[in-house]
Amino acid sequence: MITIQDAIEIYSWIAASLIMVFITAIANFYQKKFGVKTFYYFYIVPIFVLFVAATELFSPDRLLHESIEFTGAFSSFLASFYLYRKMVGVK
Repeated sequence: MITIQDAIEIYSWIAASLIMVFITAIANFYQKKFGVKTFYYFYIVPIFVLFVAATELFSPDRLLHESIEFTGAFSSFLASFYLYRKMVGVK
């Protein structure tokens, strides 16, 4: 049975995945419009890992679940920070 906390966790990881989809679209647009290499296709990795984190919620191995969550969150942070630096022009 899904508890309220589990439902909120699933919602938050799926919401984070959808935010990364929008960031990927922004990176794709920026690359096409301004000709700056953003490697937008690598943004699929955090999207996939965040979806996996949402499905791994019912795993009996909590260490595996927490490491997947950390990997997804950290990779989405790195992708967003890279795009920010590209768009602002920081070298």
